[in-house]
Amino acid sequence: MRLTWYGHAAFRIEAADVDIIIDPYKYPDAGGYLPIDDSADLVLISHVNDRYHSHTGQIRPPFELLNGLQIPAEGVEYRGVSIRSIHVFENDSKLPEDEVSILDLSVDGMRIVFLGDLGHALSVDEANRLRGADILLASAGGPPTIALPLIPALVAQLEPRIIIPMHYKTPKINLPIQPVEDFFEVLPQWRVERLSSSTVELSADDLPPRGVILSLQHAR
Repeated sequence: MRLTWYGHAAFRIEAADVDIIIDPYKYPDAGGYLPIDDSADLVLISHVNDRYHSHTGQIRPPFELLNGLQIPAEGVEYRGVSIRSIHVFENDSKLPEDEVSILDLSVDGMRIVFLGDLGHALSVDEANRLRGADILLASAGGPPTIALPLIPALVAQLEPRIIIPMHYKTPKINLPIQPVEDFFEVLPQWRVERLSSSTVELSADDLPPRGVILSLQHAR
Protein backbone atom coordinates (compact mmCIF):
# COMPACT_ATOMS: atom_id res chain seq x y z
CA MET A 1 0.00 0.00 0.00
CA ARG A 2 1.13 3.52 -0.84
CA LEU A 3 0.05 6.36 1.43
CA THR A 4 0.44 9.96 0.26
CA TRP A 5 -0.18 13.12 2.29
CA TYR A 6 -1.43 15.87 -0.02
CA GLY A 7 -1.48 18.50 2.72
CA HIS A 8 -3.77 19.56 5.58
CA ALA A 9 -5.97 16.47 6.28
CA ALA A 10 -5.99 15.08 2.74
CA PHE A 11 -4.49 11.67 1.96
CA ARG A 12 -4.37 9.21 -0.91
CA ILE A 13 -4.38 5.46 -0.26
CA GLU A 14 -3.30 3.28 -3.18
CA ALA A 15 -4.14 -0.29 -2.24
CA ALA A 16 -4.15 -3.53 -4.20
CA ASP A 17 -7.66 -3.14 -5.61
CA VAL A 18 -8.68 0.46 -4.90
CA ASP A 19 -7.49 4.08 -4.83
CA ILE A 20 -9.02 6.25 -2.09
CA ILE A 21 -8.75 9.99 -1.46
CA ILE A 22 -9.62 11.17 2.06
CA ASP A 23 -10.82 14.67 3.06
CA PRO A 24 -9.83 16.74 0.02
CA TYR A 25 -9.49 20.51 0.52
CA LYS A 26 -10.41 23.27 -1.95
CA TYR A 27 -7.80 25.32 -3.79
CA PRO A 28 -7.30 28.26 -3.39
CA ASP A 29 -9.79 28.68 -0.53
CA ALA A 30 -7.77 26.57 1.92
CA GLY A 31 -4.57 28.51 1.28
CA GLY A 32 -1.58 27.57 -0.81
CA TYR A 33 -1.92 23.80 -1.14
CA LEU A 34 -2.32 23.10 -4.86
CA PRO A 35 -5.42 21.35 -6.25
CA ILE A 36 -5.94 17.64 -5.75
CA ASP A 37 -6.44 16.83 -9.41
CA ASP A 38 -5.88 13.07 -9.26
CA SER A 39 -8.37 10.32 -10.06
CA ALA A 40 -9.76 7.93 -7.45
CA ASP A 41 -12.20 5.07 -7.12
CA LEU A 42 -13.57 6.40 -3.84
CA VAL A 43 -13.52 9.82 -2.15
CA LEU A 44 -14.05 9.38 1.57
CA ILE A 45 -14.91 12.41 3.70
CA SER A 46 -15.14 12.72 7.48
CA HIS A 47 -17.79 15.47 7.30
CA VAL A 48 -19.00 18.22 4.99
CA ASN A 49 -16.67 21.22 4.93
CA ASP A 50 -16.08 22.25 1.34
CA ARG A 51 -13.07 24.46 2.06
CA TYR A 52 -10.96 22.08 4.14
CA HIS A 53 -12.34 18.53 4.13
CA SER A 54 -14.85 17.63 1.43
CA HIS A 55 -14.16 19.44 -1.83
CA THR A 56 -14.51 17.05 -4.77
CA GLY A 57 -14.64 19.60 -7.59
CA GLN A 58 -10.93 19.32 -8.45
CA ILE A 59 -10.72 15.49 -8.40
CA ARG A 60 -10.92 13.77 -11.79
CA PRO A 61 -14.21 11.88 -12.24
CA PRO A 62 -15.64 9.32 -12.17
CA PHE A 63 -15.49 8.35 -8.48
CA GLU A 64 -17.82 7.31 -5.70
CA LEU A 65 -18.33 9.56 -2.67
CA LEU A 66 -18.84 8.32 0.89
CA ASN A 67 -19.45 10.51 3.95
CA GLY A 68 -18.31 9.00 7.24
CA LEU A 69 -21.34 10.48 8.98
CA GLN A 70 -23.58 8.36 6.72
CA ILE A 71 -21.81 5.02 7.20
CA PRO A 72 -24.11 2.54 9.01
CA ALA A 73 -23.12 1.17 12.42
CA GLU A 74 -22.04 -2.16 10.93
CA GLY A 75 -19.73 -0.40 8.44
CA VAL A 76 -19.41 -0.91 4.72
CA GLU A 77 -17.17 -2.85 2.34
CA TYR A 78 -15.74 -1.25 -0.79
CA ARG A 79 -13.57 -3.31 -3.13
CA GLY A 80 -12.09 -5.32 -0.30
CA VAL A 81 -11.68 -2.36 2.06
CA SER A 82 -13.65 -2.43 5.32
CA ILE A 83 -14.74 1.06 6.41
CA ARG A 84 -16.30 1.99 9.74
CA SER A 85 -16.81 5.34 11.42
CA ILE A 86 -17.39 6.83 14.84
CA HIS A 87 -19.36 10.04 15.21
CA VAL A 88 -17.50 12.64 17.29
CA PHE A 89 -17.33 16.44 17.42
CA GLU A 90 -14.95 19.21 16.44
CA ASN A 91 -15.00 20.67 19.96
CA ASP A 92 -16.21 20.05 23.50
CA SER A 93 -19.48 21.87 22.98
CA LYS A 94 -20.68 18.84 20.97
CA LEU A 95 -23.32 20.78 19.10
CA PRO A 96 -25.02 18.96 16.20
CA GLU A 97 -23.49 21.32 13.65
CA ASP A 98 -20.01 20.39 14.90
CA GLU A 99 -20.44 16.64 14.34
CA VAL A 100 -17.61 14.97 12.43
CA SER A 101 -16.42 11.39 12.07
CA ILE A 102 -13.36 9.29 12.74
CA LEU A 103 -12.72 6.85 9.89
CA ASP A 104 -11.53 3.30 10.59
CA LEU A 105 -10.28 1.40 7.53
CA SER A 106 -8.88 -2.09 7.02
CA VAL A 107 -6.72 -2.01 3.89
CA ASP A 108 -4.33 -4.67 2.56
CA GLY A 109 -4.10 -6.36 5.95
CA MET A 110 -3.48 -3.09 7.84
CA ARG A 111 -5.79 -0.98 9.97
CA ILE A 112 -5.76 2.79 9.44
CA VAL A 113 -7.55 5.18 11.80
CA PHE A 114 -8.09 8.72 10.50
CA LEU A 115 -8.97 11.09 13.36
CA GLY A 116 -10.27 13.83 11.08
CA ASP A 117 -11.41 16.91 12.99
CA LEU A 118 -11.77 15.22 16.38
CA GLY A 119 -11.70 18.05 18.93
CA HIS A 120 -12.12 16.39 22.33
CA ALA A 121 -11.06 13.42 24.45
CA LEU A 122 -12.63 10.08 23.55
CA SER A 123 -14.91 8.07 25.81
CA VAL A 124 -13.70 4.66 26.97
CA ASP A 125 -16.10 2.96 24.56
CA GLU A 126 -14.95 5.08 21.60
CA ALA A 127 -11.29 4.43 22.40
CA ASN A 128 -11.89 0.70 22.78
CA ARG A 129 -13.42 0.57 19.30
CA LEU A 130 -10.32 2.21 17.81
CA ARG A 131 -7.55 0.63 19.87
CA GLY A 132 -4.68 -1.12 18.15
CA ALA A 133 -4.53 0.57 14.75
CA ASP A 134 -1.42 -0.05 12.70
CA ILE A 135 -1.45 3.54 11.42
CA LEU A 136 -2.98 6.56 13.15
CA LEU A 137 -3.49 9.64 10.97
CA ALA A 138 -3.55 12.23 13.73
CA SER A 139 -4.46 15.91 13.84
CA ALA A 140 -1.30 17.61 15.09
CA GLY A 141 -2.00 21.34 15.07
CA GLY A 142 -4.22 21.80 18.12
CA PRO A 143 -7.55 23.70 18.11
CA PRO A 144 -9.88 23.76 16.28
CA THR A 145 -9.02 20.04 16.43
CA ILE A 146 -7.95 18.21 19.59
CA ALA A 147 -5.74 20.26 21.94
CA LEU A 148 -2.13 19.12 22.09
CA PRO A 149 -2.13 18.49 25.89
CA LEU A 150 -4.80 15.82 25.28
CA ILE A 151 -2.69 13.97 22.69
CA PRO A 152 -0.56 11.79 25.05
CA ALA A 153 -3.63 10.35 26.80
CA LEU A 154 -5.35 9.79 23.45
CA VAL A 155 -2.34 7.95 22.05
CA ALA A 156 -2.08 5.86 25.23
CA GLN A 157 -5.74 4.89 24.82
CA LEU A 158 -5.48 3.99 21.14
CA GLU A 159 -2.09 2.23 21.25
CA PRO A 160 -1.27 2.73 17.55
CA ARG A 161 1.82 1.24 15.99
CA ILE A 162 2.68 4.24 13.80
CA ILE A 163 1.51 7.86 13.83
CA ILE A 164 1.43 10.07 10.73
CA PRO A 165 0.72 13.74 11.64
CA MET A 166 -1.66 15.92 9.61
CA HIS A 167 -3.72 19.10 10.02
CA TYR A 168 -0.88 21.29 11.29
CA LYS A 169 0.58 24.67 10.41
CA THR A 170 2.67 25.00 7.26
CA PRO A 171 3.20 28.05 5.03
CA LYS A 172 0.50 26.58 2.76
CA ILE A 173 -2.49 26.62 5.11
CA ASN A 174 -4.55 29.65 6.16
CA LEU A 175 -5.57 28.46 9.63
CA PRO A 176 -4.15 29.63 13.01
CA ILE A 177 -2.93 26.17 14.02
CA GLN A 178 0.36 24.95 15.50
CA PRO A 179 3.45 23.55 13.71
CA VAL A 180 4.15 19.83 13.84
CA GLU A 181 7.14 20.35 16.15
CA ASP A 182 4.67 21.15 18.96
CA PHE A 183 3.06 17.76 18.38
CA PHE A 184 6.43 16.03 18.61
CA GLU A 185 7.12 17.75 21.94
CA VAL A 186 4.04 16.27 23.65
CA LEU A 187 5.09 12.74 22.59
CA PRO A 188 8.76 12.68 23.66
CA GLN A 189 8.90 8.88 23.89
CA TRP A 190 7.96 8.49 20.24
CA ARG A 191 10.79 8.41 17.71
CA VAL A 192 10.35 10.88 14.84
CA GLU A 193 11.38 9.92 11.31
CA ARG A 194 11.26 12.94 9.03
CA LEU A 195 10.80 11.63 5.51
CA SER A 196 11.87 13.62 2.45
CA SER A 197 8.86 12.34 0.50
CA SER A 198 5.10 12.86 0.62
CA THR A 199 4.58 9.12 0.04
CA VAL A 200 5.42 6.09 2.13
CA GLU A 201 5.14 2.41 1.16
CA LEU A 202 3.66 0.27 3.93
CA SER A 203 3.19 -3.48 4.14
CA ALA A 204 1.49 -5.60 6.79
CA ASP A 205 4.56 -7.86 6.78
CA ASP A 206 7.11 -5.08 7.08
CA LEU A 207 5.78 -2.21 9.20
CA PRO A 208 8.15 0.12 11.08
CA PRO A 209 8.65 -0.71 14.76
CA ARG A 210 5.99 0.36 17.24
CA GLY A 211 6.40 3.89 18.62
CA VAL A 212 7.43 5.71 15.43
CA ILE A 213 6.06 8.99 14.06
CA LEU A 214 6.46 9.20 10.27
CA SER A 215 6.49 12.88 9.30
CA LEU A 216 5.74 13.30 5.57
CA GLN A 217 6.22 16.25 3.24
CA HIS A 218 3.05 17.63 1.70
CA ALA A 219 2.55 16.63 -1.94
CA ARG A 220 0.75 19.81 -2.97
